[in-house]
Amino acid sequence: MNDESHPLVKSSGAVREGPGRWEVEVPRSWWAWLGPQGGLLGALAARAAADLVDDDLPPRATHAQFLRSPADGPISFAATLERAGRSSHFVTVRATQDGTPVLLASSVFARSTDGPPPQRRVTAPEVPAPQDSLEIEFPAELVPFGRHFVIRYGSGGIPMAGSAESEMAYWFRLRPDVPADSLVAIVLTDVMPPGIYPLVTEPVPVVSAELSVHLHADLTTEPVDDDVLVVQRNVSSGHGWCVDEADLWDSAGTLLAQSRQLRRILRNDEGGNEDGRAAGEG
Repeated sequence: MNDESHPLVKSSGAVREGPGRWEVEVPRSWWAWLGPQGGLLGALAARAAADLVDDDLPPRATHAQFLRSPADGPISFAATLERAGRSSHFVTVRATQDGTPVLLASSVFARSTDGPPPQRRVTAPEVPAPQDSLEIEFPAELVPFGRHFVIRYGSGGIPMAGSAESEMAYWFRLRPDVPADSLVAIVLTDVMPPGIYPLVTEPVPVVSAELSVHLHADLTTEPVDDDVLVVQRNVSSGHGWCVDEADLWDSAGTLLAQSRQLRRILRNDEGGNEDGRAAGEG
């Protein structure tokens, strides 16, 4: 995770200014409908945080609050080590643009210790293998960042199909062929259309307000060199807000990461208003 030449970091154009200090001008190819892809901003915040921890401490959890959607222009990330324990470090990151806060993030890094054997309380859904799944594309005008991925349909709802099913399961792999490590996993938790999209029949502006990610596997030392199944479901929606959950699985059925995201549902005439400028929907 401390490799400055990480393909994801390079494709975003992020530059390391010093320990825990990064700057990026997110290219339009990494934008969602209304702004930079939230998962990418969360991953870059985690990358800045990783500067301040030991190399043997992989990220276990990240939390990002998207205060407003950045405009075109440089975004500065500054990390602070809040606590360094024997087995875990806690780091916060503040991202600003022209002096205005756009993102607040925190990360927990922790090394593995002796304890009970690993257990999983959930199981992967049954879907066709990646090589047996139909390759699809997201509409470039709505989600430009989709072109960074090979996407294959697994099961569940289809965006804007007007169905009653709000759970979707698609296979993703980053272009060019890059193993899914911790940074890629954070981005993948935010690649699916909002969970309400299978329920609607036309585009609805939806923006991210908050994204929490828990990593169940040490993808820093053992990245997944294969397609990753992203399963997303809408938990609830109403009063202009919705909550989505996402699970990441490898092709062997190993749980890699989970996320929960709070999103705001905008009116179509509200997408450009200052009040609606949380981070771009992903």
